[in-house]
Amino acid sequence: RRRKVGVDFAQSKNVLGSFHPPSLVLTDPETLSTLPLKEYTSGLAEIVKHGIIADEELFSALRPEVLPLSRDLLQRALAVKLDIVQRDPFERGERAILNMGHTIGHGIEAASGYALRHGEAISIGMVAETRLSELIGLAEEGLGDKVAEKLQTLDLPTTCQGLRPEDIHKAMLRDKKKRRGQLTFALPTYIGRVEYGVTVEEALLHQVIAAATK
Repeated sequence: RRRKVGVDFAQSKNVLGSFHPPSLVLTDPETLSTLPLKEYTSGLAEIVKHGIIADEELFSALRPEVLPLSRDLLQRALAVKLDIVQRDPFERGERAILNMGHTIGHGIEAASGYALRHGEAISIGMVAETRLSELIGLAEEGLGDKVAEKLQTLDLPTTCQGLRPEDIHKAMLRDKKKRRGQLTFALPTYIGRVEYGVTVEEALLHQVIAAATK
């Protein structure tokens, strides 16, 4: 499959990059055992995201007692991304689903001066964006709490106390995920389904960002 290579800058993430079709992709789950606990935990945020996107059973299975993750659970998470990327290798549509939690999450990551790990920022971003989905009537009631509780059980953060909402919003405005100059979001409707290309009112966006910093 095609592989995206993104380059980060101090002001934003993945603003430059390229697509290159590799001849082979190898995955060795055993290398995960070499990671420090904080790094392993951070990576779990992306696994949770894949459950939210397209695999309710994966989402439900993610509990502290199943850690470290089995090969089966890792394969389920990889299968979600592989399926989406193969259908949209150049990010022209459906692949935007994978950005769930990342529009606000990348703003949080940058506003923290990258003191927050990527997965930690995305964890907070997923909660904020799910609450945003609730506010606009897209998500089922209580979904934000459900996502937050899942992440908390895995020792992932759901708020970023101390960061300034205006700094997060400013960083978000440098995000590449825009349509006609307006930020777009991939927002969950329920566990297992996400809608992409969603635009929201600025007032509601500011509301969830402010709540995330308290």
